[in-house]
Amino acid sequence: MTPQEKAAILASLPVRPDENPFAVTIGGFYRRWFNLVNDLQALIDTVPQIKSTEDEDWVPAWSAVAERYEKRADEALARGDKAEARKNFLEAKTFYSLARFPAPYHSGSAICPPDMSPIKARSYQKYLNCFHKATALRDEAQIELRVKRDGKEAVGYLRLPKGASAKNKVPAVLVMCGGDMYKEDREKYADGATGEGMAALVVDAPGTGQTSFAHAPESIVAWQAALDALQARPEIDGNRLGAFGVSRGGLWVMRLGAQDKRIKGLISCAPGGVGYWGTDEERAEIRKAAFERYKTNWFGPRGTKPEPKEMTEEDQRKEFLRWSLKDNGLLDNLTMPMFLVNGKVDHLTPIGNLYMALESGPPAGRVARVYPDDGHIAARNEREWGPAAWKWLAGVLMEGMKPAAATPAKASQAAKKRTPAKAAGKTRGAAKKVVRKAVKKPTAKTKNAKKTNKTTKARKK
Repeated sequence: MTPQEKAAILASLPVRPDENPFAVTIGGFYRRWFNLVNDLQALIDTVPQIKSTEDEDWVPAWSAVAERYEKRADEALARGDKAEARKNFLEAKTFYSLARFPAPYHSGSAICPPDMSPIKARSYQKYLNCFHKATALRDEAQIELRVKRDGKEAVGYLRLPKGASAKNKVPAVLVMCGGDMYKEDREKYADGATGEGMAALVVDAPGTGQTSFAHAPESIVAWQAALDALQARPEIDGNRLGAFGVSRGGLWVMRLGAQDKRIKGLISCAPGGVGYWGTDEERAEIRKAAFERYKTNWFGPRGTKPEPKEMTEEDQRKEFLRWSLKDNGLLDNLTMPMFLVNGKVDHLTPIGNLYMALESGPPAGRVARVYPDDGHIAARNEREWGPAAWKWLAGVLMEGMKPAAATPAKASQAAKKRTPAKAAGKTRGAAKKVVRKAVKKPTAKTKNAKKTNKTTKARKK
């Protein structure tokens, strides 16, 4: 399927913001995979075959699609076509992502158990295997990092842009995952960073994937440990760190930026929890939608679904206050440049959160894009806002800041040794020309001009 054909399919889908896994819509359940699947038709054709979200129905249906692409990948690899093999391994990985959804989710959820059934665990392992096979066929290396703090651990993947080295330090972006999409699903975001000359570290969010950190506000330490890991790398300029997040990850990046000044710029897509409490009608609609979702969507073994419990406004308020940046005194700490984006028809994180972020902080430095024809995470329009956001962040980290200052005694020596990053080379090169021009030896012409000035001053006296 060509990009144009895919765009045409997305344009034809109705906008229906909900979590119905039996319908393919803009802003709906399948938005998570729209920009990961190359052949959208395969996804659309499979959805009518889904009988239920229980493991016995859900996992085999999506695994069967994934296995077709995995077979094509193996065949391409056997004949030496690495590009075709990589493409199909990634497609297989994405359909295995659907099969394993939303597990592993260690912190527990109203729509899935904390532990995976054997068939879901197998799909998750195949998901990991296909991703690593695809990664092995990429030109750029991927470095696995273990992020550790307080006896807990999270697994992350570090990607470096071409030319990055200890002598050619580059900015870096911490790419945060959301509530049910994991680091293996975020390769395209890492591509966005490396394509602009920045390194990218993608880490599973607390409570999910390959991490033992719980889903809780205090797990901000997991992200701070990830920043520590970035700063420890010789190829990274530790004074040029940014963050990117979607959905729950969009809230995490803002929480991290408010609590850790090492974040110099961030991209937040569909952030919730900023502090927008909403109207009575909005809150009631969110509670109603959540209850309907819990009644119909159970991603676990058949017969294990617990009795759905309707959320009260008191429960809703308690959870809101637990995460709200405004109510925890963090909103005013967000003073770094921010790129904010979402679809206006968002049923999970009301658009009021984005507007609240725009209504606080400094009078300049914030960029926002709201798509009126899109839903949660603005997936239909990601092909537009994604490249623009990465270019913006690269400008903030490369051109809008100075690199870490050297000690006075070694400053001149360090300046001679430093090799600027390729992506920022023109800007820094221009700065060097200005310096050279300023210290240029005076010519005969300038000497005569100085004498004339002195004579003129003497006459005036």
